Amino acid sequence: MAPAHRHSAQAVRFIIEGHKTYSTVQGDKVYLERGDFLINPPGYWHDHGSEGDSPAMWLDGLDLPITNYLDASFFDHDESEVQEVTAVVDGSVMKYGIGQLRPAWEAPCKQYSPIFTYKWKTTEQALNNLAKVDASPFDDVALEYTNPHTGRPVMDTMTAWIQMIRPGIHTKAHRQVNSAVYYVHEGCGATIIDGIRFDWEKGDIFFIPCWVYHEHLNDSKDERAILFSIQDTPILVVLGKYREEELSSNRGHQLVKGVFDAETVMAHK
Repeated sequence: MAPAHRHSAQAVRFIIEGHKTYSTVQGDKVYLERGDFLINPPGYWHDHGSEGDSPAMWLDGLDLPITNYLDASFFDHDESEVQEVTAVVDGSVMKYGIGQLRPAWEAPCKQYSPIFTYKWKTTEQALNNLAKVDASPFDDVALEYTNPHTGRPVMDTMTAWIQMIRPGIHTKAHRQVNSAVYYVHEGCGATIIDGIRFDWEKGDIFFIPCWVYHEHLNDSKDERAILFSIQDTPILVVLGKYREEELSSNRGHQLVKGVFDAETVMAHK
């Protein structure tokens, strides 16, 4: 169990495995499942625990580097360790989870999303629906988690994406001034980063640094790949520093200079 605490750092979480795992944010307790996405706005009390008999794992992303750089890091513990649950269990999901609708008597939540947990079932449905309509030439079927009341990213300094690379897709290359950390939620494929092919599969984590060309591919004929990512785009946008550029040569694809995969790693050990 993680006792109740709060901090000035902004945090997002992606559930890798979880059964009867829960997170309570500001008195709102939500049970978590594989593929769920959570947010912890700065200064919000939160605690985590498990009522199951198997381990739970998730990927955390916090804006600690800029928080520490600005000397604005604060952290508090709650003496009770576990918050009092003040709302119906899974209440925020039931109240706001559809996204396009909100209670008519409430004003929009403008600073942070009213949804603390974005459920995988709804996210997967949105990916499948988008795949039938449109896709990005650079990221294929990609969705950004947003505040449904404003359309803005869920955090001021970070954003998070979920994307599907469909079977047989090889996206075009582009580069951006933001950086991104990726987790492979499902399937296998590869990402070519600055001319080096990095093969990945379910459970892998990889990183794309700023201003390097990158493209994704799924060699499977019938299996999709699902990628979750945390990106620092919002802070660059608000500072007026965001920029991106597509690769214009070679029909939008990089020339592969090398391959980095499991066999390559073992060969260097």
